Amino acid sequence: MKTNVLFVLAFFISAFAMAQDELFKVLVTKGDNKYIASATPAPQALIVGKKLYANDKIVLATGGYLGLAHKSGKTIELKTAGTYEINKLVAQVSTQNASVSEKYVNYVAGQMTSNNEDMAANRTKYMAVTGSVERATLEKIKPIAPKEAIVLDEKVVLKWNAVKVSGGTLAKTYVVTIANMFDSTILVQETPDTQLVVDLSKISGVLINEKNLVWTVAVKEHSKIISDKFNLRYVEDPAKAQELHNQFTSLKAELTEETALNKLVLASFCAQNKLTLNAMEYYEEAIKMEPEVDEYKVMYGQFLSQSGLVSK
Repeated sequence: MKTNVLFVLAFFISAFAMAQDELFKVLVTKGDNKYIASATPAPQALIVGKKLYANDKIVLATGGYLGLAHKSGKTIELKTAGTYEINKLVAQVSTQNASVSEKYVNYVAGQMTSNNEDMAANRTKYMAVTGSVERATLEKIKPIAPKEAIVLDEKVVLKWNAVKVSGGTLAKTYVVTIANMFDSTILVQETPDTQLVVDLSKISGVLINEKNLVWTVAVKEHSKIISDKFNLRYVEDPAKAQELHNQFTSLKAELTEETALNKLVLASFCAQNKLTLNAMEYYEEAIKMEPEVDEYKVMYGQFLSQSGLVSK
């Protein structure tokens, strides 16, 4: 009899533990989103870092947005208003191995949770930082980049402030030039924008062999208005470069969906590994995909400030 009682008790303890198993964690939330826990049926506000369990429910507000991280390391976004049962959301998460993404999703989750108070308190400031890179300067081009940026042969964003030429009008066309250390031109491209995305994999042989490339940006109509020289330096240690390539390739293979949240995870990988320009490109992509979610702009502004690329 005693054995049976202990068995039943162990069963219920095990069942309770399974029921309380954390399935998701909130990474990003926009709007008046709520969650309903089985123990407390009254809806409560969702906050960054909130853990969600199998028997919980989510109530997504009209116009709301929610970015969740599954315990496997996969991410999921909710954009359609309505009520969602957590145990049914699991079916939408791919079950394939996600060992690399789990590491970086957990990193993002920890960073978001620890930085949430700072980001909330300085929301306006970080939004202003993101906007500051678009402000025009008079006859001086100021790239938003480290003087020497470590890069992989991946996409990078080369970014600079808009320039006012004589008379106060904005420059119409910019010319980006990439050369090797001996001033041999490798790439010349024009753009009316104040940034250019360059896929370094297209010149990976040059980049890997040269190790260092130099880039400048000039105003086409006023060739004397030109930026200082900035370096793109390939990861020098071949073993380290290969390790980063392998991790990044695995990470992108695991985060197959084109979502802003996955772009954020890729940006965090680059940021953590000091690949600043690569990180900027993925932050920019996340913002383009979800322009109404201010949290991505705030996170980008915080990254730019902490990286010393712009002043707060």
